[in-house]
Amino acid sequence: MNRDQAYGAIVLVISIVLAVVYLMSLFAPYFALPSWLTWWAIALPVILAVLAVLTICMWVGWVMLTTPPPPDLEELGKSSQPKPEENSGKV
Repeated sequence: MNRDQAYGAIVLVISIVLAVVYLMSLFAPYFALPSWLTWWAIALPVILAVLAVLTICMWVGWVMLTTPPPPDLEELGKSSQPKPEENSGKV
């Protein structure tokens, strides 16, 4: 087993343990655990989800704030059009 597979196994085991703990905390009264665990099992993921959405909104706002505005389309169009040549004596 190489290092990447070992890390994958560690992540898998930790995820399974956390999933079991989360499910047990949702049904805390049935496992003779404190009932406040049920409240936190619901509230904590909701809080983290709201903070994640707000963080993404803050990042979008920051990018919009710090990005310079694009050039005007009229100026861009004028500068890219070839200038008509003056009479150069050719017929």
